[in-house]
Amino acid sequence: MAVLDYFAGERQEMLIILSGSAVLAIVAAWLWAATRTGFAMALAITVLVSASLLSAMAVSLLVRDKGLSGNVTQALGSEQRASAISAERERISVVISLYKYYRYAAAAVGVLALAGLLLTQRGWVHGLAAGLLLLVVAQTMIDHYSEKRARLYFEKLNVMSGS
Repeated sequence: MAVLDYFAGERQEMLIILSGSAVLAIVAAWLWAATRTGFAMALAITVLVSASLLSAMAVSLLVRDKGLSGNVTQALGSEQRASAISAERERISVVISLYKYYRYAAAAVGVLALAGLLLTQRGWVHGLAAGLLLLVVAQTMIDHYSEKRARLYFEKLNVMSGS
């Protein structure tokens, strides 16, 4: 079923985000503990903040999706099928429309990080820039697969609705 596949993909992505965040945070903290440099400190702080934000988002989506997938699945098996499909198509349409703004934000953060690399020789600025660039790469990867999954789900919802 398209709904279960979509939410299973969401769950898998959130678990990958949580584990990737943990690994990057451990590596960054280890680098800081091993070197005690300004670069490593700024990198570790940036990675820890980014990992915390991404993890909070992942946990909130895991909690939300558990109930949402059950509600959508239940509604699809009832007389409210048409309205449930319509509501879910509208929700996913909004989700898809936001990806371009996520790309703009990632590009802006990337430009800021690159400017830090180009305009100064300070180690802590380079560490901050490296951490921000890791965030940009992670966000780009997350959004690429998330958007692809959302678009496929939207197409399946269109087929289910007969549109």
